[in-house]
Amino acid sequence: MFKVNSKVVAAVAVGLAVAAGFAAPSLASVSSTASSNLYAKINASGALVAGNGVRASTALGSGTYEVTFSQDVSGCAYVATPENAYSQAVQVFTASGHASATGVYVETKNQGGGLTPAPFDLAVDCGASNTPYAVVGYTANLVRSSTGVTLTHLGVGRYDLTFSRTVNTCAALATVADPGNGLVYNPSGVYTGEGPTNSTIYIETKNPGGGLQDGIPFHLALMCPGAPRVSGAEIAANGITARSFNSILSYQSTTGQYLLVTRSNVTSCATIATRGSTTAAVPFTPATTESVAGPATNTVGVQVRDLLYFGGGFDAQSFHTAVVC
Repeated sequence: MFKVNSKVVAAVAVGLAVAAGFAAPSLASVSSTASSNLYAKINASGALVAGNGVRASTALGSGTYEVTFSQDVSGCAYVATPENAYSQAVQVFTASGHASATGVYVETKNQGGGLTPAPFDLAVDCGASNTPYAVVGYTANLVRSSTGVTLTHLGVGRYDLTFSRTVNTCAALATVADPGNGLVYNPSGVYTGEGPTNSTIYIETKNPGGGLQDGIPFHLALMCPGAPRVSGAEIAANGITARSFNSILSYQSTTGQYLLVTRSNVTSCATIATRGSTTAAVPFTPATTESVAGPATNTVGVQVRDLLYFGGGFDAQSFHTAVVC
């Protein structure tokens, strides 16, 4: 874990890392075993681009997909991020598989709620020791989670999720998602931040206009130091890496457009990002996140935009992210 305190230092470090390919041990050399992570990169047509533990992927219709894994994932959490494909950001929503317990159902929608085909990255968190999770339902109820999680409903659209370990060093990734295998009808948003203790994650759920709203279910996956073949970070609005693990650096190339630099080729990895605070401050300004290919194989971009209700333009906002390989 490290902190970067100078934007100049970060810019120089990122520039050297990109130019030199970040000459350091790859993620593969950090972990001596094959990846146990369940993840997928899916194109807009529903075809599998890359992944691990994926048996099949298909488009069920316009903007609807089923990704089938090689094991039962019905008791897990599913977080996803769209890859940029249009001039305005789309959003992605998940649920348990419609075909089997080994599947994850995914919808990609424009911000008006219309199903829109789009590529996306998906990570499935089944609660390994360094990737705890929680699934919260429509009535502010804890549907399932890793061991020892408690939920506090603080008020309309506001939650504290308390874990049985320190989590303020983790990347808190969340997706609006049905707790079962239903459909998510409204293109709402979920946002993360640090809670009042180092074992708590703060969550806000908001409608498409940015107002706090109850009745929005979500899945939360924490990617923490020690998670194999994962690089994670909390990125400040100015692009500085507030916290990170497994040697990930960041830099804001221009307003709302960020570059992540890792130790290895990440073109076949999933990038998940959630608008979230790097402190206990609430994520006041809601925004969308999308990934985009980076300029080198060890890099990936994250774009942050205002909600379409506020114009949909690029905006400098903090976020949590993880590259899962």
